[in-house]
Amino acid sequence: MEPLSEHLQGIKQEAEDLQSRHPSVDRFPPSLTPSDGAKVATVTTQAISYYFTTKVFIKRQPHEDELGLDIFGNPAINPYIPDRLRNEAAALQFVAEHTTIPVPKFLNLWEENGLVYLKTAIVENGVELRHINESLLPTAIKKVTAQLESDILPQLRRLRRGFMGSPNPELPVIPPRRFWDWKEKRVWPSMPKDTDEYVLCHTDLDRQNILVDPHTFQIVSIIDWETAGFFPLELELPYWKANTPSERHEMSTAAKSREATYFGVPCAA
Repeated sequence: MEPLSEHLQGIKQEAEDLQSRHPSVDRFPPSLTPSDGAKVATVTTQAISYYFTTKVFIKRQPHEDELGLDIFGNPAINPYIPDRLRNEAAALQFVAEHTTIPVPKFLNLWEENGLVYLKTAIVENGVELRHINESLLPTAIKKVTAQLESDILPQLRRLRRGFMGSPNPELPVIPPRRFWDWKEKRVWPSMPKDTDEYVLCHTDLDRQNILVDPHTFQIVSIIDWETAGFFPLELELPYWKANTPSERHEMSTAAKSREATYFGVPCAA
């Protein structure tokens, strides 16, 4: 196997560290072909599982046996996860077709073992923005902000529609994560309008979802489009500017309070 890129080296190390702390057995690995490349890392958790090879990246829905129990002893839930993966497949294809925004190439979406799997091409030539050296991070954030505000967000906002939801209108509406309860099952309305006022939003532009060149800080790829969709443009928060989880939480909480009426239903506390 050829030497791994800096991005894949980091992924491999994180996966090994996680496995050493929380050993797990993967009973539902995806079926791989020789063209998928050599295995690099597997991350199996209660919430979702990730598979990295030298050529592809695969996400899979967790099995109900993997989800385990919540703190009250009831079966745990990962809300909307099958449709989030289907939504990401639709979003990746839609964005690739209608913009020049760099996104992972969609390869396949299928069901196996009764679970949904999503496959994309691996992104090799970048690192997560959150992994930039602390001394260089302010410069990186400034450059990423400039790219997002001058190019990427304007392209998304030119894509408009008169009702909320996935680029695939046959899928259910999945709002940004801050709107859900942890046992969420509600069906969200599409809130149709007479004008095309809803714009395409990523909804989770956090540092871990922005891959950059580690030297120039040029955006290499925007990943994790699970909750992307057509929404009021205010739903796209600048999460990449949050320096701590508490800052992100405060940003989400304030936004949720402002946006409580967007879906015509009260938001969960």
